[in-house]
Amino acid sequence: MSATGSAPGRRRVAQVLLVLLVLGTTAGILRVVVQNNILLGRMTTDVATAQGRAFNLSNGEREALLLLQRLTELESGGDPAAAIERHGLLSRQLEVSGTGFAPDSAQYREIAAIRTALAAFPWDQLGDPGRRAALTRQAVLLVTGLEVRIKTLYSQQESFFYDATLRSLQAKKANERALAGLVALVAVLGVCWIAVLKRRNRSDLARAYDALVAETEERRSAEHALRTSEQRFRALVQRASDLTAVSAADGTLSYVSPAVEDITGFPSAALTGRVLFDHLHPDDRDRTAALLAGVAGTPSGVDTIEARVVTKDGRVRTLEVVCRNLCADPAVGGIVWNARDVTDRRALQDQLSHQAYHDSLTGLPNRALFMRRLTEALGTAAAAGGTAATILVDLDGFKNVNDTLGHPAGDELLQRAAERLRGCILDGDTVARLGGDEFAIAIPGGTPEHAAAISRRVLTALRRPIRADGQEVRIGASIGVAALAGHRTAEDLVADADIAMYEAKRGGKGRFLVFAPEMRERTSRRAQLEQQLSRAVMLGQIEVQYQPIVDLHTRTVTAVEALARWHRDGEVIGPEVFVPIAEEAGLIGEIGTEVLLRAAETVQRWRRTEPGSAGLGVSVNVSGWQVLAGDCSLQLADALSATGLPPEALTLEITESILLDDSESLSAELDRIRALGVRLAMDDFGAGHSSLSSLLRYRVDTLKIDRMFLDQALRSRTSLLQAVAELGRTLGLRVVAEGVETAEQLALVRAAGCDAVQGFLVSRPLPEEDARLFLEWAASSGEISALLSRSEAPA
Repeated sequence: MSATGSAPGRRRVAQVLLVLLVLGTTAGILRVVVQNNILLGRMTTDVATAQGRAFNLSNGEREALLLLQRLTELESGGDPAAAIERHGLLSRQLEVSGTGFAPDSAQYREIAAIRTALAAFPWDQLGDPGRRAALTRQAVLLVTGLEVRIKTLYSQQESFFYDATLRSLQAKKANERALAGLVALVAVLGVCWIAVLKRRNRSDLARAYDALVAETEERRSAEHALRTSEQRFRALVQRASDLTAVSAADGTLSYVSPAVEDITGFPSAALTGRVLFDHLHPDDRDRTAALLAGVAGTPSGVDTIEARVVTKDGRVRTLEVVCRNLCADPAVGGIVWNARDVTDRRALQDQLSHQAYHDSLTGLPNRALFMRRLTEALGTAAAAGGTAATILVDLDGFKNVNDTLGHPAGDELLQRAAERLRGCILDGDTVARLGGDEFAIAIPGGTPEHAAAISRRVLTALRRPIRADGQEVRIGASIGVAALAGHRTAEDLVADADIAMYEAKRGGKGRFLVFAPEMRERTSRRAQLEQQLSRAVMLGQIEVQYQPIVDLHTRTVTAVEALARWHRDGEVIGPEVFVPIAEEAGLIGEIGTEVLLRAAETVQRWRRTEPGSAGLGVSVNVSGWQVLAGDCSLQLADALSATGLPPEALTLEITESILLDDSESLSAELDRIRALGVRLAMDDFGAGHSSLSSLLRYRVDTLKIDRMFLDQALRSRTSLLQAVAELGRTLGLRVVAEGVETAEQLALVRAAGCDAVQGFLVSRPLPEEDARLFLEWAASSGEISALLSRSEAPA
């Protein structure tokens, strides 16, 4: 009985144990399925989140590059409003990018910091012409730095996307292995269950069978859920715009994502089994092979490269590639390549780089690139004990073309001049436009003789007529040459060439000079004089002196010439010294205005108070810069209004060299001066390029003969002085002889028929009070008349 009774007990215990085992196995299956579904769902969400963040950051990077392009365009006259608008778009895109991260994340804080830096810049002041150049350079540096930070965030999200994808693959493999083990276990349990059922009646077998069917259905449901998650993950990878590929260590491709067809035009099936180097640009194959060897030889090694691929239609695309060694990972078992098409971004970067280092008008290198190449040439010369030289070219007559034909013609002239300069240099030399009408040439290995030969070619090339705006124009050039002498910087060399160029321009233009150390000393002295002159103008230390002009017919002082004098440390400096300095320093307008006001005020006071001076006139010299500036007539009107001097009592003395500027603007300004009632005199006639056509065209009132004609008449006893005076009378002009110092010269002047004289014979230029006393003495003593009476005609 005990043996018989114990058998059913053992069966019941075995059945209970088997049921518990089946229940435990079922629970295990459900747990594994649920865990894997949760894990795959989380991985899918991570992949989608990373892809969205990367997309937003990619858009932010693109907006930063577009903003950089707008800022670069500002240097060649672009629209500031376009840059400001693009800044707003970048700021909005960064705001969108930040919403993809948790507020307490490092990425969110980085994006907030970028937005803060962007908002702190004064974008609304880019429209200010005075600050645009400086603000544009600051903005370029700011946005360049922000673009790098955005790109770093983008790379982090790309890496996160890749890691999430890898974890999903690993989870999928683990899930498959777990399900396979569980299926095997279920099969074993099924066999055991069948064996048990054989010992039971049919009802027990039916119940066991039903339980097994239910378990099988649950397994099928779990497998279906796993396949759905896997398909969702595969769809994300297959439809990604970036390329993913897996290769062996020798470069043979075992998998290529469909994105390859959008990039190269080849379907993925056509590339699988091929060596990836076959479709790379020939110049990039060795670099890529070296990178693959390095990554394959390093477990879990990672490296990046930028490589070009040749598409199906023969085009070349640039890819940014990340290569990672996952050969030890059973889920991958190869070298993984992730590539992104950056062709458009690279083209934009190349365009921005070209714009940053080239002149937009002529296409020549700009100052920055020129200085870099000159520095390289000097470094090579210093290391090898060689030579290098530089040439600065400043166009003569360019302003006249701009003023007469307009800026489009000036731009065309600069382009033609740049083409001719290119034809004057040799391979290895660099010609650049530094700005305005100034060009430069860098000559690696150049000697002063070599540079001089190129300078002569440049002068010859630029003297030939150039077509601009359908017309032939003629210009020239002033050239400065400097060569390497010891250890020097590019800035030193350019500064020396600049000094030589200005020496050439001051010496008559249309020539070249090679720098010599004494030029620097003269320039230093000139700069010192310029500073002292600026201070003198500010402190009112420019004195006005007056030299009497005597009418030969009435034998009285009818006018005085106002002459500017600069008192410096007890020394009186004449206008022949400081006027050129004032013109270059931009001080001539201030000096001219001050002299005009003081002379008009003084002479008008003498006219009211001094006996015999009621009809006294005054002549004032004006610089060509003042007349050509176009506002001389306004200054005259203001001076006449402020002092009450009658317009007919004021004579403006202009040099004949100004009248050679045959421009409409000069003619219009002289017409406005004449309309005020002010008289015009041609000063120093005969000292420069005398032009009868200028006398006829501009209709001056007085002709002032230079003293050189007096000296010539005394030497040769010819009638040239008389001929010039006769020319003046024929044109209806009042003729005044300057520089009369002796009675013999006075006799020549009278014999020639001049109307008036001035010079040391009558009086030197006098300070204001001395000049007043002279006028008083001349009016009361009759000495002027006696002086003229004593003069005799020369034999």
